[in-house]
Amino acid sequence: MKRILLIIMLVSVLLLTGCGKDKMTVEGENKKGLGYYNSGDYALACEYFERALKIESGNKEVRNNYGMALIQCKEYDAALEQFAAVLNPDASSQKAQRMNKFAYRGQGIAYMQRLEFDKALESFVNALAISTESGWNIDIMYYKANAQECLGQLDTAIETYGMVLEMDKNNRLALLARARLYREKGDPERAVADYEKVLSKEEGSYAAYIGLYTCYRDMKNEEKASKVLADASKLKISDNEDKYLLGQIHFYQKNYSSAKIEMQNAVENGFTEANYFLGEIAVQEKEYEKAVEYYEKYRSSVVSTSPTVCNQEAVCYLALFDFDKAEEMINMGLSFGASSARQQLMRNQIALYEGRYDFASAYAAFQTYIVEYPNDSEAIEEYRFVKKRLGME
Repeated sequence: MKRILLIIMLVSVLLLTGCGKDKMTVEGENKKGLGYYNSGDYALACEYFERALKIESGNKEVRNNYGMALIQCKEYDAALEQFAAVLNPDASSQKAQRMNKFAYRGQGIAYMQRLEFDKALESFVNALAISTESGWNIDIMYYKANAQECLGQLDTAIETYGMVLEMDKNNRLALLARARLYREKGDPERAVADYEKVLSKEEGSYAAYIGLYTCYRDMKNEEKASKVLADASKLKISDNEDKYLLGQIHFYQKNYSSAKIEMQNAVENGFTEANYFLGEIAVQEKEYEKAVEYYEKYRSSVVSTSPTVCNQEAVCYLALFDFDKAEEMINMGLSFGASSARQQLMRNQIALYEGRYDFASAYAAFQTYIVEYPNDSEAIEEYRFVKKRLGME
């Protein structure tokens, strides 16, 4: 599964330090604030940035740093106020342009956290339009691609990751993210190429192995899929993230008892996306209400969802005969357009209509389905059954 939020992983305060030693100077208070920020004490960092601003309220470096600390404290409105105080669209000096770039970046991150993705994307575009501090462009491009994905702009997100790779052809994060999007769009062959490139540089990458497995599974190549899992299960475990990823491998190997324990531990260690796999295990155990709870926890922990999760929730609601909720999730999943889950979503949409005894709608949905997936012999047989129910055969 995708772990879309690069935000948590990439957010960092701008190292705009001064050289003053006097405790009551702007530079001194700012330096202390940065120290507490880097140690993870964001509330105390905010206090020192506030003290610096009391000495010099117009210091834009401090305001940028303060805004980033406020984001970590989840005070997004206050953070946006700080970045707004920095921005000067008519700035011409290199220093002013530099401050603008960092303020647009921070503004975009705050908007992402507020789920205002269109505004976030605009801010990141504005940041990238400023030529100074070009060393930050790759970082900002990650955020831009993340915003595009959250807006459902998968093609442009792929293009943005491609631009990152033009600047750094072996960039691991960009390769993994682009591969995930290729697979999500139903293009596993291109995804395989990106995952294999990661593995050629980083043999012990759990994330690449798992991604490669899902691609081969989508391509119905069970032999290669099994070999990838077997190879991945032998990788060294270095930290809690590796333990979480090993839990995924056990899940795909259908070792649900081990995977369940590992996913529960992963959630306790902050990997809230592990709730998706707990939902999948609950489905295997036919505990559909519990599965929905896990899927909802997963969806509330990420900035955007995926058509795959929508489909899995729909499966649960169909099993529970809650057709309205199932329809809501199916429509949400289909709104993504082309995706690796589209075929399943369309089949479940037909199952929904049949569950409601709405064979006219099922017939109309089948006409679209068999055009897109003409080789599904099981669906063709079911299509004939629906036509008989309507007296058409």
